[in-house]
Amino acid sequence: MKRPPTLVLLAMLLGIFFPAGASAQDDYSLFRERAGNASLLYRGHKAFEYVLLYNGTYYWSSPVFQPGEAVYNDKLYSGISLNIDAARQDLVLRMGDGGTLKVVEREHVRECTFGGRRYLNLQYLYGDEAPSGYWEVLYDGRAKIVRRVLKRLEQDLDGSKRALTHFEGDYRYDVYQTFTYSEDFCYVKENGQIVPVSRRRDILRQIDKPLRRDVRRHLRHQENTNLLSFDRYCTEVVKYLESR
Repeated sequence: MKRPPTLVLLAMLLGIFFPAGASAQDDYSLFRERAGNASLLYRGHKAFEYVLLYNGTYYWSSPVFQPGEAVYNDKLYSGISLNIDAARQDLVLRMGDGGTLKVVEREHVRECTFGGRRYLNLQYLYGDEAPSGYWEVLYDGRAKIVRRVLKRLEQDLDGSKRALTHFEGDYRYDVYQTFTYSEDFCYVKENGQIVPVSRRRDILRQIDKPLRRDVRRHLRHQENTNLLSFDRYCTEVVKYLESR
């Protein structure tokens, strides 16, 4: 049997491989068209998939993605669908309805906003010594009060950890893994110093002693008979100080 001439063989190879290359190029063009100016954000790796049964959610508050914006490499990208994986502290971006989920590379994210909430990457703003992850801004003035939500996957054999999920969805008692909720708070001073706070006295210690009595008096007036939540307490302290 004779071998096909070189030109015929070349044509056959082009016929086999060129359409695939064209198809790949078309797919990439379609991707860029859909993503618009946000295509740079999709360079991150695919979002982690939790391939097990669990209660609660690993997302910050809800698995529902919401429209928002992000400042990435000091450029604002808007009209994108966002959520935060609070177990891994990943900012997750969804392309289209039911589309692929991508992690936005955290080291390049300054901040993001979605669902009416603003989140900061403190390490981007203040350096590697700052606490890692994403921090929700509870108060933003000359100083800031910020909160980080953390989710941990824990074993729950008897359903006793349902209240620890902070999630209002269904709870299956035949599922023995659950994502529990915890939160950390920081006081970011005007000079950029970041102070972790977990008790009321932690933030009061940051106030000059001559002012502490005034602050306590103001807070007693705010609370009356109902104690403020810890995040509200911290916010009221800083607001009062900055209003003087």
